[in-house]
Amino acid sequence: MLRFITVRLGLIVITLFVVSVVIFGVTELLPGDAAQIMMGLYGTDDNIKYLREQMGLDRPAPERFATWLVGWTKREGALFRTSDGGATWKRVSQNPIVTSPTFVSSKLGWAVSRNRIYNTEDGGVQWIRQIEVEHPLTAIEFIDDKSGIAIGEEGTIYRTGAGGVALEEDGQRVECEGAVAVNVVCQDGVLSTWAPVESGTTSALTDLAFADSNRLWITGEKGLILRSTDGGLSWDRADTGVDATLFSVAFANAEQGIVVGESGTILVTVDGGRTWHSSDAGITSTLNAVDFVLDAAPEGFDHHAEAWAVGDGGTALYSADGGVTWASPTIDTSLKSALHAVSFDGADGVIAGSKGTVLTTSDGGAFWSRQAIFEDRRGTNTDQRVLTVRPLNDLAIHVSESGDVSSWVASDDTVWRSGALGGDFGDSLLQRRPVTDVIGHRLLPSIYLAAFAFLIAVPPAILVGTWAGVRPNTIGDRIISAVGMVGISLPEFVTGVLLMVIFSSQLGWLPTTSVIPRGESPLTSPEILVLPTLTLTGVVFAYIMRMTRANVNEVMESPYVRTAILKGLPMRKVIFRHVVPNAMLPTISIVATMTGWLLAGLIIVENVFAYPGLGQLLLISIQTRDVPLLQALSLVIAVTYTVSTLLADLSYAVLDPRIRYA
Repeated sequence: MLRFITVRLGLIVITLFVVSVVIFGVTELLPGDAAQIMMGLYGTDDNIKYLREQMGLDRPAPERFATWLVGWTKREGALFRTSDGGATWKRVSQNPIVTSPTFVSSKLGWAVSRNRIYNTEDGGVQWIRQIEVEHPLTAIEFIDDKSGIAIGEEGTIYRTGAGGVALEEDGQRVECEGAVAVNVVCQDGVLSTWAPVESGTTSALTDLAFADSNRLWITGEKGLILRSTDGGLSWDRADTGVDATLFSVAFANAEQGIVVGESGTILVTVDGGRTWHSSDAGITSTLNAVDFVLDAAPEGFDHHAEAWAVGDGGTALYSADGGVTWASPTIDTSLKSALHAVSFDGADGVIAGSKGTVLTTSDGGAFWSRQAIFEDRRGTNTDQRVLTVRPLNDLAIHVSESGDVSSWVASDDTVWRSGALGGDFGDSLLQRRPVTDVIGHRLLPSIYLAAFAFLIAVPPAILVGTWAGVRPNTIGDRIISAVGMVGISLPEFVTGVLLMVIFSSQLGWLPTTSVIPRGESPLTSPEILVLPTLTLTGVVFAYIMRMTRANVNEVMESPYVRTAILKGLPMRKVIFRHVVPNAMLPTISIVATMTGWLLAGLIIVENVFAYPGLGQLLLISIQTRDVPLLQALSLVIAVTYTVSTLLADLSYAVLDPRIRYA
């Protein structure tokens, strides 16, 4: 028996692999560009290109199949915002995945996303691409609504003096056609004023800071610090005397600045970055960010500007003298994970780090308050709000003239998705949530419907088919056969409409549609299950009854049954000892096939009655070209067929011991 089961399981594994290849191949061969179909007539070239990247259509098909089956790494992001100083946070954006946000007002801001620069005019909800560059970008900063710098790997520097795009007097973007401008780039039909600047290095650049519209600094690998005194048009390199990667730079004014980096590196300048001196804070942890606390921009040189620096292991440092000496105040005893960013606008500040860590202050850091960021997680049964554990990598803060504090924290993380073998089919492109959640939400209603139809149809069909097979060519047999023929001949949608007309329109006993309120079970309103169940029952009953009758009739004509009857065995014993066990073997195969059909065949019945199950979801995924959802649903149906076939094989072995050793 063990060998029998092992062989069958091996065949199932091979079958499912072949089926997965076929499913993936068929979805690949569907006509048209899936990304363009999903975006419709309003999709821009940039949006379609981004969606193709998200769907993996920019990679070879064999590579996509391997990652879909086994697993892949995926970049996930989110942008959260608070408009009340940190009391409540709301997720405002997911796509594109933006990092290093910078805002000059509560609405107007910029950010980078790999090789692209984006801007927003609604506080971060919608992001519009301004330009795409060759090398990945790491940071962006604006001194006002016009002047900005973006930096990245390979010494990449881009500069704008017009907000990034060319605008007309009414604020409309200037189209490329017929436009005349200097230092502009045309992308997607719009003139961009981002222009590349020679940095004099090929090292990766990490952070930048403005002191005013003319003077700014950039940090990078191997102790690199670049300085500009003409608004970013030209750069010179400072001698820092260190080889560590520097991750963050901040300036209190045109003269006084701090840089932090690997292994607790802290560099301080008091002459505008011409010379840098090491400051020892007594730590070896990597410092990721630094910023000054300024109630107002100092008019002149200030030896006593307060500053905060944060780093790995929950490290937080405070300096009251511009970075010369540092203290390690305890801002939260539970902080153990890395802190990635700190930013101040006046006395209001924010710290962000791993595992959703956010702290805010309104008094320059004398007191920090731990904040909780919740986000919606849609599960299989109900939606819920859970505390985020995303790594928060960067942030921005802006205080308006009226004192309103707006803050943003950005998450950019690479996670492992286990693939179809691990039950992870990716995210639904249409519903923007995991495919397993989308299917799970629809699976239970379909199981209820299929289970009720199976229980109502199969046992009576076997009994009636057995009775008719034992009594062939009688009036009862002919009536049963005629009823079965009608049941098989009528398509499900015809049966469903007919039942709807009789029991809903004419008699008014049952509802026309089977809509289930969100979050509720079909059992809370069992009347909605009646018509869909009867529609499925008619087809299943007729088919299994006719197959059972034919099998029983064939066994009744066999020599060993005739011999048993001639020997004088009671007909009851002949039927239950000899006829039924042998006639059930092919019948079980039919029942197993119908079990798989019940799940796959729901697509017609569920759409006739607007029943929210897998069948209706399958049709939606086909119409909208939601490829991940379509592939997952097809595989679920294939697995249902395969498992039901395995159970049928095991039933064979139980009913006929000879099969165990075949």
